[in-house]
Amino acid sequence: MKIRNTYFLARNLQKISSVFILLIAICLISLLSQTHAQAKLEKTFSKNQTEQIFTLIERYINNNPEIVLRALEKIQSKEKEELETEQKKQIDQNKKLLFSSPNGMILGNPEGTTSIVEFFDYQCGYCKKMLRVLIKATKDNPDLRVILKEYPILGPVSFTAAQASLASLKQDKYKDFHQSLMLMNGRISERAIFKVAKEVGLNIEKLKADMTDTEVFSIINSTRELGQKLAIRGTPALVINNEIIPGAISLNRLRNLLAEEN
Repeated sequence: MKIRNTYFLARNLQKISSVFILLIAICLISLLSQTHAQAKLEKTFSKNQTEQIFTLIERYINNNPEIVLRALEKIQSKEKEELETEQKKQIDQNKKLLFSSPNGMILGNPEGTTSIVEFFDYQCGYCKKMLRVLIKATKDNPDLRVILKEYPILGPVSFTAAQASLASLKQDKYKDFHQSLMLMNGRISERAIFKVAKEVGLNIEKLKADMTDTEVFSIINSTRELGQKLAIRGTPALVINNEIIPGAISLNRLRNLLAEEN
């Protein structure tokens, strides 16, 4: 009877796809004690048959470990597609917030018809590299408009830098301050923030007062909420062609993306 049962199970297991086997393995092999999942299985198979299923599945996985990787790749691919679909939906629903900004927070041509958006953090090393690419791109393309979004996610100093940067709008020094702070050598600190501010000609006392303006906090909070809706988890993040490009990219890739838009 045992040989007959084993033959019956092996014959039927051949009909089960590798993904289904993986799901059974994940759900069942880790649940060798009496659990809800195992109890549910035993409603279909006897206890002896259930034990044989566990053994056969474990043996199959051990002999064919590549099916685990293939299944995980499929899961990751599906998750990526779902994320991209949701991001495009959120971009479409939040275009007004995404593509509108004070002129002082724009690199390139404020009236340009080709627009990209950058979410950045002043403590992000890759954002520093990305700024150089964006500056070069605006010089190459006089119709390019780069909308900057302060997205301080790397700690308190990032938040202070964003406050100071936004406050510099009141003195029409945002672009100078932004570029100088982003491209400065060494780590950013509160002391370094005000040192750079002084170097670009900002009135420090006024800057500190303007940093506490509710409008500054409103812009930061609005951008944070927008970034969360778009599932932006790191910086830099670019919005180009109705999609989100995570991380720093080369000038050539940026050119190719902009060419696709046009």
